[in-house]
Amino acid sequence: MTDSIGTYEGWLASLDEDALTDLLHRRPDVATDPPPRSFGLLAQLLEAPSRVSMLPRRLDSGALALLELFALMGDLSRAEIGHWASEGSINETPHIDAALATLTAHGLIWPNSSLGAGTVEYSPVDLSGVFSHPFGLARRQRKLFLHCAVEQDRVAVLSLLGIDPTLERAARADSVATAMTPERIRELFDGGPEEMREMLSRFVDGKPVSLIFDVPPTAGAAAFERGLLYRLDGHRVEMPLEVSIALRGERWRLPIELTPPTFDTRVLSHDDVRRTRSIALLQFCEHTQALLTAIDADGLTTMKTGGVSAKGIRSLTSRLGFADEHDTALMLMLAHEAGLLAERGKTGIALTSAYETWSTSTRAEQAATLLTAWWSSPFTPTHRVPRASQKTVPVLKKMLDDPAAADLRATALTALLRYEDADAPATVLHGSEDFARYLDWHIPVVSTSAGAGHVHALWLEAGRLGVLADGAPTDLCRTLTEFPAGRDGDPREIRAALTAQLQDMAGWVPFSVRLLPDSTAVVTGPPSTEVASILGSAAQPESRDVASVWRFTPATIRGFFDTGGTGEELIDALTAMADTELPQALDYTIRDCWRSYGALAVRRIPCAIVSEDVVLLTNIETDESLAVLQFQRLAPTVLVSSATPIDTIAVLRRHGYSPVRHSDTGQLQLDSAPRIRTGETRETHRAVHPARHRREPRELARLLLAGGDGAVDEARVRSALDSHSRLLPRELDLLTDAAARGTPVSIDYQNSRGAIVRHAISDALQDGHWLHALSESTGSRESFAIMNIRAVSTRPQ
Repeated sequence: MTDSIGTYEGWLASLDEDALTDLLHRRPDVATDPPPRSFGLLAQLLEAPSRVSMLPRRLDSGALALLELFALMGDLSRAEIGHWASEGSINETPHIDAALATLTAHGLIWPNSSLGAGTVEYSPVDLSGVFSHPFGLARRQRKLFLHCAVEQDRVAVLSLLGIDPTLERAARADSVATAMTPERIRELFDGGPEEMREMLSRFVDGKPVSLIFDVPPTAGAAAFERGLLYRLDGHRVEMPLEVSIALRGERWRLPIELTPPTFDTRVLSHDDVRRTRSIALLQFCEHTQALLTAIDADGLTTMKTGGVSAKGIRSLTSRLGFADEHDTALMLMLAHEAGLLAERGKTGIALTSAYETWSTSTRAEQAATLLTAWWSSPFTPTHRVPRASQKTVPVLKKMLDDPAAADLRATALTALLRYEDADAPATVLHGSEDFARYLDWHIPVVSTSAGAGHVHALWLEAGRLGVLADGAPTDLCRTLTEFPAGRDGDPREIRAALTAQLQDMAGWVPFSVRLLPDSTAVVTGPPSTEVASILGSAAQPESRDVASVWRFTPATIRGFFDTGGTGEELIDALTAMADTELPQALDYTIRDCWRSYGALAVRRIPCAIVSEDVVLLTNIETDESLAVLQFQRLAPTVLVSSATPIDTIAVLRRHGYSPVRHSDTGQLQLDSAPRIRTGETRETHRAVHPARHRREPRELARLLLAGGDGAVDEARVRSALDSHSRLLPRELDLLTDAAARGTPVSIDYQNSRGAIVRHAISDALQDGHWLHALSESTGSRESFAIMNIRAVSTRPQ
């Protein structure tokens, strides 16, 4: 395949449909709208520095180390790769080949061979935007010779090496690079003064770049004239890569480690994995519902500075009795993110109307809502430590979005699925330390950026929510990774997909209810929402685990009646849900509570009018003009109004009376409190980006191989160009035709120096605010900022 490949474009054109599809699947960013119509455009997109700089996030440690080698050395043959990677002594051949295959599959390197060449070299794309100083070493001899700021140094090197100074600039640089062999470098080093050798040894052991003021003049002059050190821009000096390697000795090798860590693997039963994930989700939903019910009954207070204090979390956890503080924080954060909880006033938390819908939904819908809230969260719910601080932000206190957290969530789950086959043994991780080691190898850039705290919290959260089961990914991993994480995802789409997937969740974990003679109910397995609702309102939970115990008391039974239920309804509901008969003692307790329920009535009095003048109160009660207050006489000196105190006082004063307001303790209350006006609140929406029209990888591969354009929406292309350009309508039409169909046109382009240059372009493609095209004026492919295109005209025939 590589016998006649000489360019990156040629390598792409040599790929078959399957290989090209795999490349496009790994690089979905190049499926632009419209898509590239030629391999030249595809190569330009794949080599774009902005796209290449993002790829290390997807590479494992082995591929990243080998990529750094290519950034350092440039083109390398397979034998040279084996030499620098210590093949056979430190790294095994399969691991080197695997890293090469990964880099090739991502289009970062490609096998290059000229016509008649006997060996194949791997050539990298431009990696200057990825590594500034690979392995802490400097640039190569040729490049430093060309960038040398002192012409006298260049002349001295040419004279020492016996190179003709009249050669062209590039030819002189090539000759110097060829002449500076390791043997010649060591010879020049050994033949220099002692002061020079000591100074250069510091460069070898330290950084390859230093300030010129740190170089002794005598030692520096000897190094400059030998090409062992170069002066750059009058302030810096740099040691060439070849010199740094030669002075380290023949046995020195780059620190390249390509052997991946090993983890336990086993063949997992899909039924067991689904059962485990269902148990985790059902329990999480049940516990969240119990938590929210407790908050509804007892309330939840926040600090004046915002958020729930650590003491408040401990107190709430202690009241629940079945969770730890980590679980309580996770449930609170996800309930808040899902809109089930909201701030009430300045120091309160209350349930929202959305909770009523959620609490009566099926367990599948409840789980989908909580999972969606977790996946869409802009930070790690249980690790709330901003990057600029070491202090944890209290639970439910507002904080800035953390892009690294959402990025880690999506990338980590994708990495877990990277090598998993449906029928192959799955990787099983035993704890957060294994999880951290796994991510440090497979996604080192992302895991290091996020930090150990986020990784540990992600492990705990994913296990609690059934995303991981016994250390292995579940089917929820694949579903979630199909959607963007954080605020870029659409919660409605995510929730709908998860709800459909979890419809059979309850079927994997059947539950049973047994009513015992000691007025307790033992529930084996997570109960349904209906059963949990009845037990939650009529009984007190004593323990919650795989099996939960609920105790019925007269107080808890009266709680069921307070929700509007009757004794017969409770007896019928318990009889229907239980696998055993209703114990006689429990039946008697329920009926006895119902007989005495409501014997006493407690009424709320909005406003009481009190006066020792009984005749005055009688006149007020019988005054038809005051009938709007709907009076009721409770005692000779007490008259009750149905209106509030403020409204009652206003009506009485309007009709000639002079009432005053008293406090609950009977003291005169003056109306001196300032009036408070509530400002309007505006609902915030997620930053969901509009979906871009992208072609599937195989469809795009077939279009490229067939040389066709496919269907292109020119109206959408014109709209995209118009948002970035300042062209006249006719010029915009010409540019749209060029970008949509590749029609040749001429453009007047303002370059970085402010000059207007005319380019004859063809095979153009719009990509964001850039226009990629083949410039016949320069003979190469160029990228033009659309806003700097000043005019567009047709090409002369």
